[in-house]
Amino acid sequence: MLLLTGALTSKPYAFTSRPWELRSVQSIDTLDGIGSNIRVDFKESEVLRILPRKNPEVNENWISDKIRFFYDGLKRQRLTSPYIKTNGELRPVKWKKAISKLSSLLRVYSFEYGPSKVGLLASSNMDLETMYALRNFSNNYGFSFLGIDKTLKINMDNPLNYRFQNSISDFEKTDLCLFIGTNPRFEASTLNLRLRKIFRKGKASFASIGSNFASTFPINFLGLSPKTLVSIAEGKHPICKSLAQAENPKIILGCKLLERADGLVIQDLLNGLVSSFYTIFNKKLSVNLLHTESNTVGGFELGLKSFVKSDLAKCKILYTVGIDKPSFFDNNTKTTSSSVLIMQSSHGDKNTNRADLVLPSYTFVEKTGIYYNTEGRPQKTQRALIGPNLSREDWKIFRILFHSLDKLASFETKSQLITEMSKILPSSYFANSWFDTNSNINQPTLFEFGSKNLGKIYKTSFKLFIEDFYMTSNLCQSSKTMAKASELLRSYSNNYKFLTWASINK
Repeated sequence: MLLLTGALTSKPYAFTSRPWELRSVQSIDTLDGIGSNIRVDFKESEVLRILPRKNPEVNENWISDKIRFFYDGLKRQRLTSPYIKTNGELRPVKWKKAISKLSSLLRVYSFEYGPSKVGLLASSNMDLETMYALRNFSNNYGFSFLGIDKTLKINMDNPLNYRFQNSISDFEKTDLCLFIGTNPRFEASTLNLRLRKIFRKGKASFASIGSNFASTFPINFLGLSPKTLVSIAEGKHPICKSLAQAENPKIILGCKLLERADGLVIQDLLNGLVSSFYTIFNKKLSVNLLHTESNTVGGFELGLKSFVKSDLAKCKILYTVGIDKPSFFDNNTKTTSSSVLIMQSSHGDKNTNRADLVLPSYTFVEKTGIYYNTEGRPQKTQRALIGPNLSREDWKIFRILFHSLDKLASFETKSQLITEMSKILPSSYFANSWFDTNSNINQPTLFEFGSKNLGKIYKTSFKLFIEDFYMTSNLCQSSKTMAKASELLRSYSNNYKFLTWASINK
């Protein structure tokens, strides 16, 4: 699933243009949480090729084939005009009418039910500027900001609770790595490559708790249930001896586990394991939370939180920005009582028909934005194209909303927005050039999630977050290349669920 620069000829790019006709911008991979550095080659109004950029600290010279070939999905199933639902059918309208309708809805519902009944929800794959604009919009009008579209049970007071305790390059120094509820091959392909590299050098061994998966290096699967984790935390499992003998052991924790009802209990078990390990052996056992979304850490750094389903159920009007998970509304429909749904997104999908008002926006290729990867490194995408037809940048939509609701925004330009945002999050002003390397000091007590004895741990097995590597977002679902790759992958893998939406793009 990984290709080195120039190793193979790109079939979609072959015979499409001459090299001197291409223009290029530097960007990053927003399809996972690692943030691999890429170069986007485009001609006129179409992306023709995506190649890796060298960054020894993040992805070296590698990128996944998902980011390399997804780009045909940029122009398929795009939302090119605002839509308003009339008589049960979405009909295209002009921006003036859409903004007028939206401002009227916000005024009426906030007056009748109170501003707290208007819920705002952002995708964890959105750029930091959009998250800040939505946060600012919520604060100015008193709307209920539900946060990002994750239900992680986590204490945000300490940054090391929600990001890597080590840098990505530090994993080349480990001699024992324990995976808990994660498959790095699907969730972080370039990190998986580093792990394979140290295995090839004969310097490391690997173990896993959770569902079995096909790996590119040998892994000792310890079990499926939390009982194994409890046994390790109590020092009774045979793997504890290997942890004690290892000079630089590390743990990678899948973010999916924090969505479980017993997520806090699991975190306390890990906290106890880390503290005991340091007390007994005077060595640090690093626990690294691996996110699968491109900007979950950025949202937490900005002070956003994970949404709570009970809060979602209280909203009379729900305004979502960039939600690209096909199963999001299916998983939350039973607890959602909002009578009006407003969707702001770049692509149409099966969720679009649920909306009463749809606003078209840009993708990451069509705007400049800041993203924090899973280790907390701020990086920036660069605009290569202009969005189709009537689609607009997200922050510009909120600026227009400010004026339509008779209130001045604190920013009129992108530079003003970034300046305002940097007052809250200074590191965002130095994206691509700033990284705090002094946070990874030997303080095992920093990995604290919550209070002790919060409840019982459930026997439910740890499930992997990603079942289909090639179908993880709207951009991938709109791509013919990704649909073919997904079909091929599932044709010889009998442990994948057949997803009904995976064949839409054939």
